Amino acid sequence: MKYTLTIYEQRKMLFLAVAHAMATMVVWSHFFLVKYRATAKVPRGANLYWWKRLTPPFEFGAMHAILFQMALLPLTMARQSVAALSTTSFGRKFVPLHKVVAMHIHLGYVMVSFVFASTILFFVFFGQGCAQQKSGKEPTPGGQHTFCHKMTSEIMATGLAIMGCLLLVAVTSYARNRIKYEIFYYVHHFVFIMFALAIAHTLDDKARRGQVRSQNFKWFSASLVWYLTDRLQASFNIRDCDVVECVALGDDEPESRKVVHLRIVRPETFIFRPGQYVFINDRNIDYTWHPYSIASSPHEDTIDFYIEVMSTSRVDGANSWTNKLWRDARDGFVSKMRINGPYGTGFNDIDDKTEIVAIGAGTGIVPMLSLAKAKVNEFVRMNAQARLSDLAARDAKNRKFADNYFKESYTLKDFVYKQLGLAKKESKASEMWASRSVQDIFLHKQCAWREAKLREEGDNATKRHYERLLTKNVLHEVVDLTQIGFPLLDLTSIALLLSFSKNFAIATQAMREVPLWAFFVCHCYFFVHWVFTRMNAPIWWIDLIFNATSTVAFTAWYNLIREDRKEWNVYMIWAFAALSVYRIARISSDVLLTGTPGSRAVNAYLEKTGDATSVTEKFTLIFMTPQVDFCQILWRDLDSLHQSITKNYGEQASRVFDIQVYCTSRDSAENEELKKRVKGTSLGAAGALHMERPDLDEITSRPVLQQVLKDQFTGEDRPSFTASLVAFCGSTQLGSKIALAVVRSRARVKAFTENHSIEFLQENYGQATPAKDRGRASFKQVRVEPAPTVSGVVGNIVNVGRAAANVAAVALKTVGPKTTKTSN
Repeated sequence: MKYTLTIYEQRKMLFLAVAHAMATMVVWSHFFLVKYRATAKVPRGANLYWWKRLTPPFEFGAMHAILFQMALLPLTMARQSVAALSTTSFGRKFVPLHKVVAMHIHLGYVMVSFVFASTILFFVFFGQGCAQQKSGKEPTPGGQHTFCHKMTSEIMATGLAIMGCLLLVAVTSYARNRIKYEIFYYVHHFVFIMFALAIAHTLDDKARRGQVRSQNFKWFSASLVWYLTDRLQASFNIRDCDVVECVALGDDEPESRKVVHLRIVRPETFIFRPGQYVFINDRNIDYTWHPYSIASSPHEDTIDFYIEVMSTSRVDGANSWTNKLWRDARDGFVSKMRINGPYGTGFNDIDDKTEIVAIGAGTGIVPMLSLAKAKVNEFVRMNAQARLSDLAARDAKNRKFADNYFKESYTLKDFVYKQLGLAKKESKASEMWASRSVQDIFLHKQCAWREAKLREEGDNATKRHYERLLTKNVLHEVVDLTQIGFPLLDLTSIALLLSFSKNFAIATQAMREVPLWAFFVCHCYFFVHWVFTRMNAPIWWIDLIFNATSTVAFTAWYNLIREDRKEWNVYMIWAFAALSVYRIARISSDVLLTGTPGSRAVNAYLEKTGDATSVTEKFTLIFMTPQVDFCQILWRDLDSLHQSITKNYGEQASRVFDIQVYCTSRDSAENEELKKRVKGTSLGAAGALHMERPDLDEITSRPVLQQVLKDQFTGEDRPSFTASLVAFCGSTQLGSKIALAVVRSRARVKAFTENHSIEFLQENYGQATPAKDRGRASFKQVRVEPAPTVSGVVGNIVNVGRAAANVAAVALKTVGPKTTKTSN
């Protein structure tokens, strides 16, 4: 179940990966059928009959599957286009563009797999054919060994050259953390030679003699031209920048941690978003470009970088690019830098998040630092009282919208009850319960009693209740994940319908019925989804009309395709595609979009009414590292942020901004030295430094629990819709653990409400190469406790109950029996 929950957090990538796999197999099967129809002329009983019938179709399908990957690969390399697409609503909400590198690697692996499988089959087939022609078992048309000549043909030579280029790219990509970056960078450009050879592959001697061939360049010409145009445009983004500060931190000792703090002048036209990165080039060292995340705010006049130095790399020795930069910085030789960018998606889909927890591990703190500086700038633009009043007004508007949202949205059951006059009416007991005084008293007693039961030794009914509730909520996440299969099935059925219609001459009755039954399965699920899902009235009626139309369409198609055994005509295909696309859009939006339907609706409402500014109520920055020296390096920037927010908000600063530093060094002497250095700082006095490992479950659940408690005790028991975010940058291993903690926290919070959600976002820009391969450890992995069992989760619920009881007590003491509405 742990892996299932982690996959749920990566559901967008899962959707794209499975969709790509299905599309690839549809392309392969389509061209397999095309060639299989052509090999029907092979006489039955001929030597190597099934080899001759199946091998050419398999190779033909594999060739086009490879071309499909080659058509997609350039799009994942178009940095300018990816950055631009990430600013659109579709790019932010539906496509995980921050994982575009993972998409690129996935496409590469798929292409390599097809190339090697088809190459092995090619040699097996033509090798045995050549051997049998030489032995006399296989006919030799015109006295020529056609199988043997095929293995020495022009097309064979270009095919082997393509495989050689791809092999070089694949090997260096797989070993990119074990070789010099420059080797990986330059060898990767062999992919363009592979594209050129792919064009020449079908322009061989037979094509020149007039034989009709399916030309390869038709597949990837458009995407390749797009990439080259994107690359040309990127070349105009190169800027020469003056260096304001270039400090070499650390010393020449082999075990010393070395970091270059680089600060350059930001060009006036250079606009970036927090989380983006740029390529840096120092012509005094070489002409290679190296990507690094930006640490400064978009509002500053300078651009900051923290560049880790790989000074003892096993590959580079003491001659790595970063080590040369560090030596030049120490000697004061760095005065100019060239930058190219910005690239990457940045933190785009966070404008509607009520609370944000930004976690940076090691150098992963750099993009989080940029985001924190941007948020501090946003917080201090208006005075503290004005901002808090603005948040209170927005909270009140949120709650008013939520009240109306529940009144105006319904399921089929609610609709039927309303038409029959069976709608539930409020009783006098419910009216009495509406009194805030009564609610507060009962909630306080309930929380105190549950806390006592959860703290008891042994088993009891309260613990079993929360165990069942947690299991139920986790299963809901799994069910949500399985919904992805229906849009994928719809997409596959559309592709198969087009393929079978094109190959109608060899399409069987069973093949014609496959899309029909896939449509029926998806239609049945969508009907069930419509029956049990709460939605607002317009969407409910549109879905009702769609379900009715789909039912009529399926009945008509069933009679035509199954009963009358007719072919799919063009009008039927268009209708099939239109109905399927609507269904795909509705289901995929529910599964892939972040937040809850309520939180998305309220944010759309606030945006339309002009109240979408200053949405973030609180921002928490968490820095985790086992390195004391790097903690000292970053402390100045972190302390400056804390001073800025404290100066404007005073004692209320913790309500909008918080910084936590977790240093897990095992060197007690270094730890004591760090404590002494930070003791006199503003951030140190606030208790931000923790010499321990963080509790990931507590960190990830705190934002949404605060919203739950606010609903109960300061929101007059009126619901609100919010979506919080946990963003992480660091190692993928630690990121998986934090993602799992987020999923557990979300399942826990569902025990109290379904109006609030918490999402996870992982950034990977600017990550250092693993130490075991490239040299000394950049940042040791922060140890995190294993995933808790159900009994461990119950222990966390104890903390929730204690927090609820404490908040209830405070509310009763401060507000008194006649509770009035408090500010947000």
